[in-house]
Amino acid sequence: MPYRIRWEGHGVYQRFFGVITLAEFRDANKEMRSDVRYEGIRYIISDYREAQPAPDITELDLRAYAEFERLHFYDSPDTVQAIVVTDPKTVTYARYYESLGVSPYCLADFATVAEARKWIASSPRLRWRRPSLSVTSAATALHG
Repeated sequence: MPYRIRWEGHGVYQRFFGVITLAEFRDANKEMRSDVRYEGIRYIISDYREAQPAPDITELDLRAYAEFERLHFYDSPDTVQAIVVTDPKTVTYARYYESLGVSPYCLADFATVAEARKWIASSPRLRWRRPSLSVTSAATALHG
């Protein structure tokens, strides 16, 4: 298995190793989506720093996969995805995937996991926001 999935409090961290085929990439995402925790996640970090795409992966494959992922958007609509990547070919693929504009997630690429986590922390989605109603202001509103 050329990947590891680690579930975190509100998200998932996927780490890929070696040469990744399209089938292995699909397997990793299928495993992630089939977990009961997937529905409530807020972020996905996909770390490709130790991986490279197999030579048979094409731009057409990436487009088809992005369109397939769109079907799963309503499983977790408020998710952001950070891609951590440094290999030039993998950076090119990641940026092409981002440019398609069909990914269901807010998507960005980074050179480090720390940068990715900082972006995630600064990118709240609509459902993450909760009203900041204090007890005092609630009481005033009710009795005012």
